[in-house]
Amino acid sequence: MKGRVVLAILIFLGLAQAQEVITLQAWTIGPEEASRTRATNLVAAAEELNKALVAEKAPYRVKVETSFETTNWDNYHRRLLLAFQSNKAPDIVQSAHVDVGTYADGGYLAPLDNYINEYAQFKNVIPTLWNAVTYKGKRWGIPQDTEARPLYFNKTLLAKLGWSQAQIDALPQQIRDGKFTWQDLIKVGQEAVQKGVVKPGYAYWHRPVNGADFFEYYYACGGSLQDSQNGKLVFSKAASLCAYQLLADLVKANLTSKNLLGMSWDNWHNAVSSGEVLFASAGTWTWAQWATQYYPKDHGGYDYLWKNFGFALQPAIKPGGKPVTLSQPQAYMIWSGSKHADLAARLLAMVTQASFDEKHALQSAHLPVLRTTYALPEIKSNEFLQDVAYLLDFTTFQPMSPGWGQYGDSFFRGISAVESGQLSPQDAVGFVAQELSQKLKGDLEVQ
Repeated sequence: MKGRVVLAILIFLGLAQAQEVITLQAWTIGPEEASRTRATNLVAAAEELNKALVAEKAPYRVKVETSFETTNWDNYHRRLLLAFQSNKAPDIVQSAHVDVGTYADGGYLAPLDNYINEYAQFKNVIPTLWNAVTYKGKRWGIPQDTEARPLYFNKTLLAKLGWSQAQIDALPQQIRDGKFTWQDLIKVGQEAVQKGVVKPGYAYWHRPVNGADFFEYYYACGGSLQDSQNGKLVFSKAASLCAYQLLADLVKANLTSKNLLGMSWDNWHNAVSSGEVLFASAGTWTWAQWATQYYPKDHGGYDYLWKNFGFALQPAIKPGGKPVTLSQPQAYMIWSGSKHADLAARLLAMVTQASFDEKHALQSAHLPVLRTTYALPEIKSNEFLQDVAYLLDFTTFQPMSPGWGQYGDSFFRGISAVESGQLSPQDAVGFVAQELSQKLKGDLEVQ
């Protein structure tokens, strides 16, 4: 009898051990709702991982607790930095590639090269995307998605201006060839305001808050942001003046509202997607955002968008110049303090599969990161993803540098001062150059 009791206890303990659950925490962000698959794909991948663990007769299973942020990047960054500094960060963090330099230098991230070499799934990542997460010779993240930032134009409003269907359809190629420039956009915008097709200040809208998109003007003006040899950030006075002058001209011509900066994203999206704005710069993911969250949602969704909107590159500054766009790949990273880094890495290998990549791309309108995903039937038949794929041939990136946040904030302050009329473009360039030189010192080259 005693032996039976002991045996029962041992069996019980064995079952308990077999049912051990290791919980991994993962923090993710959209902030757009359409990108929630950044979190849900991890949960689904954990189910796949558990099937593998069952087959391996592993004595544990994995559970993923996810957090998905829908407020804004500033809040997310503050929350994440506090978690890092207090040694209470999640095992897995999803963030933009530009954060790699800051977090790696802070000692908050685990280098991933050994894991990347171990798991075959990572071999399917588009090779150039590894550059976006490589810093000081090491890879610190797994690309989660990428995107581009097109210029959206309202086809219905262009038709009201007298454009033929052939002219409207040809606009993306005209921009691609450098034949329709920012100066042409200004002329069309002025005509739209004069004829009452749009209200004053509603001909062209950029984003309403600080962000990476503003460097598209800088890049179009021929600017460079980082010295590839020494890694220093670069501030080009000529490119900055060109960019600031363009934005000043748009406000002065009453094409962009002086009150655009500071507008809420909800008001911005509803105004643009409902047809109040002629041209607007946004992201590829905005297509899904509009269809699922804003005005188009109740007016035909994607059918409404295809009927009323087109998309193209950000125009060249001058005829014959090069149009641009900008990409900000997202990546999964592993906290250096994670007690389960090996398991987290295996989970990231599991989520780096075409089925999850496809689901995220189709739902969020971000671009896939795996070569194998582009061969899947639903991706091949998705008109939007196929139509925007060429934008990546013209794309640019933000630099990975611990000083990049300060750089971006100062550059944006120059934009705000110019658009509000507080500073001339020339004075704004001087102000930003001086501020950056004081803050970044030897880590900056002013040209």
